[in-house]
Amino acid sequence: MRNKLAALLCRCLSFVAAVSVSVMCTARTLDEVTASGYIEIAVYRDFPPYSYLDDKQHPSGIDIEIGKLIASRLNVEPRWFWLTADETVEDDLRNAVWKGHALNNRLVADLMMRVPYDREFSYAIDGYGALKNENVVMFGPYQQEQWVLARDLSKVKAVRTLAIFQYQKVGVEIDTLPDFYFSGAFLGRLRKNVVHYPDVFAAFAAFESDDLAAVVGMRSQIEWGAGKQAKNYDIDDDGLGELSKPFWDVGLAVGQANRQLAHTIEELIEQAINSGEVMQLFQQQGLSYRVPALYTPE
Repeated sequence: MRNKLAALLCRCLSFVAAVSVSVMCTARTLDEVTASGYIEIAVYRDFPPYSYLDDKQHPSGIDIEIGKLIASRLNVEPRWFWLTADETVEDDLRNAVWKGHALNNRLVADLMMRVPYDREFSYAIDGYGALKNENVVMFGPYQQEQWVLARDLSKVKAVRTLAIFQYQKVGVEIDTLPDFYFSGAFLGRLRKNVVHYPDVFAAFAAFESDDLAAVVGMRSQIEWGAGKQAKNYDIDDDGLGELSKPFWDVGLAVGQANRQLAHTIEELIEQAINSGEVMQLFQQQGLSYRVPALYTPE
């Protein structure tokens, strides 16, 4: 009898645990978000100028400002769900908005920032023929990002092609698209002058100390890093048109079951782009702004 009672108790506890995990993983509806008075927004940790803690440990960056704009339109308080980047974007989406990370008690955010807005990515198929991102809704592009170069004009002079890097050093963030491209361009003749760094800001430290003639990276990060340089430089995308994806749109994501929240936020983002508010937020951060392709005439 005792054994039967113990087995029954174990089954009950297992059921309670499963229900608890299910509750924690369930995304909140729009009504639940507005009733609670806050929205939980997933942003990447230590990722300037998008999302980071400033010297006073205050949340800062362009994604923080856009998150605040979204929260204010919903008449709720923004709360930040700090996300450490995993191996892939699919992993980040899983950890942030539909399943949660085991080390974070399977908690999920209501909304995730800085997600690729790309049809091929949204409907990508895995090796078994299933949708990789079937548990996620990606929507609301709010920025178009692109790869650019910051060039030291005293070193590259008037040369606007990548051929100059047969003779001058260029800094890249390791394992990024520019890293692969520069290492193979011109039949590999640039490879010896491609210098790898853990992130674009480490490359800028070398740029400032005169070790590099250029740094390549995402425009927002390049502008944010180059803004602190005293040297004579310029920023452009000359020579980068052959990249497989020279520019791309950045948007938002929610769990699959939360489409009502997505539709509401998508409308207010479109309004903020059309009114110029999003552009103004970028300008306040010292960044240029490119309107996503969805909102530009073909």
